[in-house]
Amino acid sequence: MRTPTKLLIAGLLTSTALLAGCSSSGDDSAGEHGGSDDHVHIDPYDPAKLDATDTATTAMQVILSWQPAVDESKSDALRRARPWLGGDLATTVDNDNGGATGIRPDRDWAAWKESGDALTASCSKAESTPASPEGMRTVVIDVSCRQTVLHAAGSSTNLAAQTWRTTVTRIDDGWRLTDFRYQ
Repeated sequence: MRTPTKLLIAGLLTSTALLAGCSSSGDDSAGEHGGSDDHVHIDPYDPAKLDATDTATTAMQVILSWQPAVDESKSDALRRARPWLGGDLATTVDNDNGGATGIRPDRDWAAWKESGDALTASCSKAESTPASPEGMRTVVIDVSCRQTVLHAAGSSTNLAAQTWRTTVTRIDDGWRLTDFRYQ
């Protein structure tokens, strides 16, 4: 048993010596790097950093991404979207207390739940979006979304694209989705 232990210690000492040799070069400025160890977290989905379109598409992607095997209903996805919600929609979610938010269940929910499927959504601004005057604090954005059923066996099925009319409102710390409805 001593030989493996000696080899392990020798390997560790060699690695340490190599690392120490690589980091010291005699000229302190030669090894300087412009990096930082601040560990700053950059969140591309931070609601305070998104414009109106990105808020609408991000919120709808979350709202339409479901985990029937884990979620009680589609309301769970709406609760996950809470950071991007505002107005009456946010109030509805905040006052839900774990119950259903009134979202109609999908006819395939039980089958997806039984088979362990999950659904993910990909959304983008639709061409049908009405023009908004510059400087508006409330805008309407049509969002085209395609859900994909991710089957537990590894395959996937794309569902038909759907267009959703969203209303997005500017508040002090960014844009928030305040309403959505199927077109």
